[in-house]
Amino acid sequence: DCTFTKQSSKVARSTGESMDCNRLKFIVMGDPVGKGRPRFVRSTGIIYTPKKTKDYEKKCGQAAWVAMTKNKLECFEGNCSVKILAFLRVPKSWSKKKTLEAHLGKVIPTLPDVDNIAKSVLDGMQKIVFKDDKQIFHLEVTKRYCDEDTEPRVQVEVFWQ
Repeated sequence: DCTFTKQSSKVARSTGESMDCNRLKFIVMGDPVGKGRPRFVRSTGIIYTPKKTKDYEKKCGQAAWVAMTKNKLECFEGNCSVKILAFLRVPKSWSKKKTLEAHLGKVIPTLPDVDNIAKSVLDGMQKIVFKDDKQIFHLEVTKRYCDEDTEPRVQVEVFWQ
């Protein structure tokens, strides 16, 4: 369910200069799931996270843990940059023309929202890759439909010094 590499990379700072940094890359296979809104039980006053969201966060955490373990890395406390690329399944009900346009990148997925995809992935990585998501100084999230010969997934890259 994941691939992993740790290597030295160059990342451009906002000042235009580049810095040496480490890179961790892993893949979470399956349909990307956006963070669901908290649910409220009126009779008890209890607020909870939907099961689908919890399960997906756990799946992201497991993929991150495997990548961190294979690379003999520990949860770090420094700043980091995260790139998330979500590949979604093209709906089966779409016409051949619209499906082709989706594969060519002419049609962009509307749901789930990129911010909710990021929240679920980052919450799953918390306390595994980084201590807290407040350490993230740069976040890039892209969503698109996957090619006809590939499965839906989320590719995650984390860069840190």
